[in-house]
Amino acid sequence: MYNVFMRYSFTICIISYALLHIVSLIISADWVFHLMSAAGITALVLALIHLGPAKGPVPYLLTFGSLIVGLAALGTELWPMLWIGIREMSSVILLLLVVPAIGWVLREEHYIEALVGSAKQLFKTSKRFYTGLMFITQLVAYFLLFGAIPMLFQFVQVLLGDKKGEDWEYFKGTALLRGFGVSTIWVISIPSVVFIIESTGASLGFTLIQGFFIALLGVGLSLVFLIIHEKRSGIDYTAGILEELDNKLAATDSSRHQSLAREFITLFVTLFGPILVINSFVDWGLLLTISMCVPVWSISYYVLKKKSRPFFSQTRTYLQSGLIQKSQELGIMLSAGMLITIVHESGGGAWAINMIVTMSETTFLHILWILPFLVIFLGFVGLGPLTVMVLVGGILEGAGLPYPPELVVLSLTLGSAITVFLSPLILPLIVLSQSNGLSMWKNGLRFNLGYSIAFYVLVQIYLMIMLAIW
Repeated sequence: MYNVFMRYSFTICIISYALLHIVSLIISADWVFHLMSAAGITALVLALIHLGPAKGPVPYLLTFGSLIVGLAALGTELWPMLWIGIREMSSVILLLLVVPAIGWVLREEHYIEALVGSAKQLFKTSKRFYTGLMFITQLVAYFLLFGAIPMLFQFVQVLLGDKKGEDWEYFKGTALLRGFGVSTIWVISIPSVVFIIESTGASLGFTLIQGFFIALLGVGLSLVFLIIHEKRSGIDYTAGILEELDNKLAATDSSRHQSLAREFITLFVTLFGPILVINSFVDWGLLLTISMCVPVWSISYYVLKKKSRPFFSQTRTYLQSGLIQKSQELGIMLSAGMLITIVHESGGGAWAINMIVTMSETTFLHILWILPFLVIFLGFVGLGPLTVMVLVGGILEGAGLPYPPELVVLSLTLGSAITVFLSPLILPLIVLSQSNGLSMWKNGLRFNLGYSIAFYVLVQIYLMIMLAIW
């Protein structure tokens, strides 16, 4: 009975919070903001009670950090700032609530199998297969975020399941992890990317083009590391892949695969395209634009495919059990909003920026060299990319760094990508290790440390060139 009460209470509060945020964009009235703050505070308290300190250390840490810093710096002004701060991440929370609907669509058909099956002739060598897998991971990440890793691993395991051993796990694991890692630089359905673009005021078009270019460099660099690994290990990946593809995909329906592959590309374009167009003409902000486009796109899919029953089933399951499962993520956003507001009001944000600038001016270290390590450090203490971007981006917001915001975004997302490659405390590496059975140390630092260092240097060279010609 307690669990049912907690589940439904949290769901009602967080849905009310999101709906009131939308209402506040239309009706800018004090009573709307007060109701929204009340719903947010209640949702945070319920999330903390539901999780407990053991299961939800990060929201507890951020909440107590807000209280301690606020009491020390603001005194009696603490409560009004908490009341305002609980609304700070409302746009991000709305996005987090609607993004799962993208994944519902992708799971309706065998789109991934269709992509590989229709491009079977292109995957005739290990290098092509590896490159294709990295690109497919980025496309699927657009729909499933880090859920792309276990989903694609299961699919690759079906295709290459007879190929076992550490060298084959290196092949599969690095393609998926690095593919997802570079997607955190340019895929705008990933909340951390959206937030940092909006908070810095970077140009969406240029940032995406730049990010995709860096992702291409990341794929090429990863291919170089694969070739080196293949020569060192002496394993013939190509022969093994050809054997498995001939066995597993020989009798498949190629016309069906091609039809589903075209449908997948259509889904990608119809989601990605309207977001760019609307963001260019309407001053909603990128977070709100995506939050408005996703439900319309998802509902349109189910209507056109005449699958109303699966849609209502997914929605019911999501409301009954899905939202409470996101209580830690949502609790982090609520508490992070309070902390960011407290830090700004206390002058801590300006102090942090001044410290970074001073460090850059008094040493040979460039600010754009330092920012990725700030993200990496926070990732290695257990904060996920979105939490890190919210904290760092929130503090940097309005700081007026003397660099183009697009380059600041790239510097921060570089840190996010490297964190994905290496940190054993965040979900991408955790779910990969759960999927392939290797330790997080092996999947992370052992397989990807050299690649991460090379990728960091490569991106920093690009940043310095861009600064010179900007």
